[in-house]
Amino acid sequence: MEKNCIRKSAIPAVVILSLALAFRQMSMTIVMPFISTYCRSLIGYTSLYAGLAVGIFGLMQAVFQIPFGMFSDRYGNKLIMLIGLTQVVVGLILAYFAKNISLLIFARALQGSGAIIGVGYSWAASIAGEKERIRAMSILGAFVSAAAALAFALGPLLREIIPVNWMFLFCAALLFLNEIYILFFIKDNKNKNEIRQNVPESKHIRTIFHNKSFIVMNLSAFINNYMMVSVFYAVPIYLTKVTGETGMWKVFIPAIVVAIFIMKLAVRLRQKGFNKQILMAAFLISALSLILYFNKTSYSFLLIGTTLFMCGYIIIATFVATNVNEAVEDSYRGTANGIFNSFQYIGNFAGAVLTGALWGISEKLTWFVTIGIGIAGFLIIVSDTKYQEPVKEEENVQ
Repeated sequence: MEKNCIRKSAIPAVVILSLALAFRQMSMTIVMPFISTYCRSLIGYTSLYAGLAVGIFGLMQAVFQIPFGMFSDRYGNKLIMLIGLTQVVVGLILAYFAKNISLLIFARALQGSGAIIGVGYSWAASIAGEKERIRAMSILGAFVSAAAALAFALGPLLREIIPVNWMFLFCAALLFLNEIYILFFIKDNKNKNEIRQNVPESKHIRTIFHNKSFIVMNLSAFINNYMMVSVFYAVPIYLTKVTGETGMWKVFIPAIVVAIFIMKLAVRLRQKGFNKQILMAAFLISALSLILYFNKTSYSFLLIGTTLFMCGYIIIATFVATNVNEAVEDSYRGTANGIFNSFQYIGNFAGAVLTGALWGISEKLTWFVTIGIGIAGFLIIVSDTKYQEPVKEEENVQ
């Protein structure tokens, strides 16, 4: 009876939070393929500034995830989530009005500084509670992952209808409506008496890092996002020649549907105690799926490879987020999720830089390196010991 009550009260709120993070993810990703060319129409354009406009978002994300997580522990999840979403909305509106590239760079930096994905994961995990946490994380992971993939499929279609600057405004409107709903219809799970009065100190962060499983999950998230960026860098290039820009949905949408179905099966197996085994299998599937990309002119190979990769990617993203939230105490959940998501965005940055550098040398070398990194993720999971108990304040290392 208690479980059913939890589901009725928690899951709708988790879905709304998931929508907010998904719209945010989509708004950042949907314009990504067009920014470099859009920059050419702006005053002050140089190739260096165009690259900065593309990359500064991820850099700001990595920098601000931890402060946002720490402030959510101090002031509550809802307030910090709304502040972060407002920064993203303002950044998108500024991007719409930008006539010179300097303003666009600032707008992208402002969008990136609204680093609330860690806060969202922390809030969802806290709302759901222990019994529903894996379900909440699977919903959140599915929404965010699907949004990233759908952006590559829908972006070219939307671009056919409206210019890039109007795409910024469209995304701002979606996020603003979602923000209004969060403001009036979702309550913070922490009351004023439960919110900590001080931002966690460095000794508390050291305590979090003392948990081996937490470290393993952070490294896993780094690797998973590195591989994701590598795939999303290369596959659209291949699909442009095979399906055309407007036909990318023929690969990404089926891949997402299958991946979400497989993730549901994986969640059931995890509840039976196969957490580590599923993560190991997911890393192997993600890594080995990239072999299919060596046949870059075959629609079937691209479809199967992307589907297998998305299955592994979504499972890893969901499970490692759940494991992080199970490995830490609720009072430090925001800080832990901030650290965790910083590792993810550092993985994004490293994946974009290294993949771009290797791509200019050899496409096959790029895939061999990415496969090797995926195998490293498998080995990291193998090395992990049995799941540890949540980190508690009294466990601080003296």
